[in-house]
Amino acid sequence: MITRRRFGALAASALSLPLVARAAHGQQMRDGKLHLRFAIAPVRPTPAITIKEFEPVFRYLAGELGATYELVSPESWAAVSVAMSNGHVDVGWLGPWGYVLANQRVGTEVIATAKYRGKPFYHAIIEGRPGLPIKTFPQDAKGMKLSLSDQGNTSGWLIPYAFLVKSGVDPREYFQLREGATFGNNVSMIQQGLIDLGSNMDRGRYGMIEAGEMDPAKVVVYWTSQELPNDAICVPKGFDPALKAKIRDILVSLPEDKAQVLMGSGYNGFVPATHADYGIIEEAGRVTGKLKS
Repeated sequence: MITRRRFGALAASALSLPLVARAAHGQQMRDGKLHLRFAIAPVRPTPAITIKEFEPVFRYLAGELGATYELVSPESWAAVSVAMSNGHVDVGWLGPWGYVLANQRVGTEVIATAKYRGKPFYHAIIEGRPGLPIKTFPQDAKGMKLSLSDQGNTSGWLIPYAFLVKSGVDPREYFQLREGATFGNNVSMIQQGLIDLGSNMDRGRYGMIEAGEMDPAKVVVYWTSQELPNDAICVPKGFDPALKAKIRDILVSLPEDKAQVLMGSGYNGFVPATHADYGIIEEAGRVTGKLKS
């Protein structure tokens, strides 16, 4: 097993991997065993923390398949989508928006959705310094310093940006806008008073509070989105159908108590998923002009 802590410049160049043989259906083989390349988006503040908390579930999946594996986590949510599109990942844990982009570009297929606290959905949120004169967002927030995540991030960029556009707001004109920060960066800047508002997701907020990385008295929620489908477990177009079915069945059959042990805090399993489950994400992509109508 090889674990890589950083994805580096994956979005700009191919992931360098050892030379291995390939089975007839296109999957890699190493020492006579199936070899799988896993990637997980940064669902925690850093790639290192993400790998530490979630590697057990990937190790379990590989073990059930009798496979060897390697696991990477990128610096950005978009990087896994790019890696899937470029054929450098066999099984990817993508954000909803990253999945929709990869599906549109190269036919990446979702097979399962992650559960968080027993539910396959979550919410995007806008947090900020306490005491801001905001009763209604965005109407009461004009001119404030707003930090959104990179444009491959569902709850950190796509959903709040689409909401603002649908509200008749041009985010770049209405706010002092900056983009590209991680959720951890946004929380840190809010707590330091460097920005007024920043994007996050409720899952991330819960995790940061539990880990002692956020003081909820210093970072309050000013806006919450409608329900969004949780992260997508995906395989590339043309992936071996029998192996795809095995992976899906292993994941969705995990009991919640066992899944909780294998996954990061709050995450406790998977449910089967199809592309239709991510329709709300596609709509937001069209609203922002990132997807064609």
